[in-house]
Amino acid sequence: MSTFEITYLLTMLEGEQVDQKIESICLEQSVELPLAVLNQTIEQDIVGTPVNKSKLNDDQYEVSIAWPVANLGGEITQFLNVLYGNISLQPGIRILDVDWSNLTPNIFAGSTFGIHKIRDQYDITGRPLSATALKPIGSTSSELADLCYRFAIGGIDIIKDDHGLANQDVAPFQDRVKSCVTAIQKVTEKTGRRSYYYPNITAASTDVIERYQQAVELGADGVLLCPHISGLETLHRLARMDIDLPIIAHPAFSGQLTTHDTRGLSPDFLYGQLWRALGADFVIYPNKGGRFSFTTAQCKAINAAIRDEKSAFKRSFPMPGGGIKMDNLRKWTRKYGDDTVFLIGGSLYDHPEGIVQASAEFRDLITQS
Repeated sequence: MSTFEITYLLTMLEGEQVDQKIESICLEQSVELPLAVLNQTIEQDIVGTPVNKSKLNDDQYEVSIAWPVANLGGEITQFLNVLYGNISLQPGIRILDVDWSNLTPNIFAGSTFGIHKIRDQYDITGRPLSATALKPIGSTSSELADLCYRFAIGGIDIIKDDHGLANQDVAPFQDRVKSCVTAIQKVTEKTGRRSYYYPNITAASTDVIERYQQAVELGADGVLLCPHISGLETLHRLARMDIDLPIIAHPAFSGQLTTHDTRGLSPDFLYGQLWRALGADFVIYPNKGGRFSFTTAQCKAINAAIRDEKSAFKRSFPMPGGGIKMDNLRKWTRKYGDDTVFLIGGSLYDHPEGIVQASAEFRDLITQS
């Protein structure tokens, strides 16, 4: 029987016994019935099986449970249900790892592009990439296009929509994309240098598909998606479509899954493993020192998971945002390495000499790193 393993951090609450907690997970995430009422076939073929238990301290254990692949029915949505369905309502259970080897390629296929293909297409090697965001909400399409033009003139590699830009009346999706694509083209004609524009397509799942198709038709270079708003399975569906646009995944609406030490999903698992398996080519996460900060160790763990060469999936770009400014960029490039996209927003807008000069300084620093 083909199985896959999930590794958990279990924290014992007062009165809990670890073996009872493990058995509860094995039943809750499969049959949702007491063991006593199950026949032998169901117990053997359906219920999860503990395969490892390591005591970490007086009240915490690292535990691995093997689950039948057949329980998933070939569906990502059911995988998510088995991963963290009912147990998301229970304290003291955190997901640390998944063995993906028996889940690929029939269920998970990873990204279409990844680091290598994006570097080839953009002809950028031997250095990190630079990125920024168009904002704020309330700006017109022409105002956003003007910002896009100035960032591109300064030499930013990737210019993405802020995740709050959707289909507002002041800057409707199609009009905004047309305007920004035109701005990028003008800069390329003027300078011979190419920047790449990624509009936000986050919407209801049916609208996401339409906007993805519109983005390629309108000449965009990629797209931005908030997977926890439009749906995790939607990210994978986009990555499998016959559309030649890479995807930036944004962490909006995912914070409660990663910001508690004893429940949810570890940041390196969610952003580094799961999103990569679902097809993200770039993964935005809150960098150390920003207003939504992870620790440096957590950030490095996310980077390592996203770029792990032993994984069955193509390596993706980590895209740390927050806490990165011109005066500390070299510190972060040394810590995170060349296969990183550094996302700077507010400090470019605040630059005393304006956006073009700020972007040029960003370009110079990133190319010299």
